[in-house]
Amino acid sequence: MKKLILLLSVVFLTTTALQAQDSKFYLGLGLGYATASGSAAEDVEGGINLKFIDMGYRFNETWGVTAGLNSSGHSFEDVDADDLAVGVASFAIGPMYTTTLGSASWDIKPQLALSYKGVLTGNAVTGDPEYSGSAFILGNSFVFGDGGKGFAWSIDVDYRMGKFKEYSAGGVTVDVNEDNTLNNLNIGVGLRYNF
Repeated sequence: MKKLILLLSVVFLTTTALQAQDSKFYLGLGLGYATASGSAAEDVEGGINLKFIDMGYRFNETWGVTAGLNSSGHSFEDVDADDLAVGVASFAIGPMYTTTLGSASWDIKPQLALSYKGVLTGNAVTGDPEYSGSAFILGNSFVFGDGGKGFAWSIDVDYRMGKFKEYSAGGVTVDVNEDNTLNNLNIGVGLRYNF
């Protein structure tokens, strides 16, 4: 929570300090499909992907900074408990490089997750089990619009590479020494507003 407050403070101060310039700030959200692969994804099916926050600030036409809160939900195949599912979420920040592609632009957004969590849900699950670890996201957005203020839409193709390092349930936390990777290829559409 402290990291989120710090990030929002930096974004606010940056936008306030640079108000004399034309604003290059955008705020958006997205929806799509997420695959699941890796050693922790055994029997995990693809699911829905939600971008709750997709924001960025451009310092110039090429460079900027981005942050995102992304979550995907997955069910399990061939499991007796029909309602067993896992939710995976990350909050990440990183640089943004933008290049023009005709009437569209391409945002390349490598990000490091400040928080990466996996939560098991279902009637058979007890003790609020949660995994936490680290992740790296290679984000790509193909943005359609004139680049001015107002609404624009995007096609988003992101690859999240994560590894769980801790497991907690019932108030007890233990280190996970096994290879617990969970990777997602997220493909979807986004809507953003350029301020």
